[in-house]
Amino acid sequence: MRIDLPRIDVSGAAGAGLYLGTWEPGDAAPEGELEPIVRINPQYPRQALVDGTEGFVRFEVLIGTDGSVLDVRVTEAEPGRVFVRSALRAVRRWIFKPRVVDGVPVERWAKTSIVFELED
Repeated sequence: MRIDLPRIDVSGAAGAGLYLGTWEPGDAAPEGELEPIVRINPQYPRQALVDGTEGFVRFEVLIGTDGSVLDVRVTEAEPGRVFVRSALRAVRRWIFKPRVVDGVPVERWAKTSIVFELED
């Protein structure tokens, strides 16, 4: 399974736990940069695993001023809705570094995706 998120820094996580990225309060992220702090991996749906099905889910997330996910919109999913439920369950629990504008955290929409791939 591959989760496409730009610039993930795991140096502080030492390879353990669910915490990814860095946290610098007041550090504004450039436009379009999506920096996860907590990322929960989705479960591979059992039937897709048995069938050997791979796919992806692309979505837009509304990130709150505290970095929590306030809303999720699926923009594309292949094949069909096979992976949507699993992806949504995971993404709703993610925490992102909030965008800070003039020292104040602001809500924003961002795009990301989860790719479901089987290991060889």
